[in-house]
Amino acid sequence: MVFLYSQTQHPLIPQANSDQENLALARETKNFRQEFFLLLKNKVEEISANYSKSDNSELSYRQIRQELDATPAIQAANQRRSILQDRLWERVSIDLKSDSDRLKSEFDFYQKVPNKGKLELNSELDYPRHQLKVNIHRMPGGYLQNKDESDFWTGAMYDHGVFLYGQGWFGGLNDELGHTIINNVLLNYYPEFTPQKILDMGCSVGHSTLPYASEYPDAEIWGIDLGASLLRYASTRAKALDKKVYFSQQNAEKTEFEANSFDLVVSHILLHEIPGGARKRVFSESYRLLKKGGIMIHLESNLFLSPSNFVARYFRDTEVWVNSEPYLASSLLEDLKTYVKEAGFDQEDLKFQSIPGYYAQQKGDNNPKWMALCARKR
Repeated sequence: MVFLYSQTQHPLIPQANSDQENLALARETKNFRQEFFLLLKNKVEEISANYSKSDNSELSYRQIRQELDATPAIQAANQRRSILQDRLWERVSIDLKSDSDRLKSEFDFYQKVPNKGKLELNSELDYPRHQLKVNIHRMPGGYLQNKDESDFWTGAMYDHGVFLYGQGWFGGLNDELGHTIINNVLLNYYPEFTPQKILDMGCSVGHSTLPYASEYPDAEIWGIDLGASLLRYASTRAKALDKKVYFSQQNAEKTEFEANSFDLVVSHILLHEIPGGARKRVFSESYRLLKKGGIMIHLESNLFLSPSNFVARYFRDTEVWVNSEPYLASSLLEDLKTYVKEAGFDQEDLKFQSIPGYYAQQKGDNNPKWMALCARKR
């Protein structure tokens, strides 16, 4: 099986006439990933045998990294990683173009649906420079592309592209991470907690935001992001899926919300997309926004925060340039603990929970791929 789950065909997903091409690319990519990690594992073992064992793992990694980078087979594999990512976006663009008239009609229809949340856009928003350096994940035009006041195509590209990239790992609606925090963190570790006002930082198109509207139907749910096109799509998608969410174009490092106004502040794989200084500001803003007794949960990949071996670390570190992920290693795990303490949270209230993904767990995979950074405001 190539796709763990099938994509949910809500009205804003292209009714692709290239399913077979998408499946073929997904199968090719999956096979390549398996071959690449096997090649990497074998090369690391081979190179490691040439060095005496050292207590200095950082020195050992640098020596091994240098040789890996100079290995022709690894160089070729890294180049293919980039090529496959670019081909993925080409397939997404083809799907969107082939169904563009219907998608525009559906967007216009659902955008006008009344009484389903709110959309606030800010044409004067000052984008942080660190988000303008590269097109993250090599996505053409980048996450912040916004051609005009009716542009939703960046959101449409992101929605369809994330599913193909993840090959269904995140569920049919790409909402695994929201369900993971709700079911594997909140319900497990804070079972008596019932938030009435929730903020999702860096929500993109609302993949992980909508599960909170389902789990806490009486709560006021907010999602913020920098991208106007992403948010137009997010708001309309939420209406199409009959969910009430408030979306606002804001910078998570410094929002316009009043202090002490949220019970729960969350993010889903936001931290690895921003540099260390921005992470500090996100934690400080989370503290400022939380009411007394409120909870902060930032979900990240264990692979990115704490790679378990040299193979995993090499993959993470090369994603920086192979897949345009410049900030993957900008903070060590220990640094995050310092940032949280400096933000105002008590160290004893800080918890790191390694947890499996919600949908993966439904398929019997209990591998703790995710790490939830949790803190409660006293």
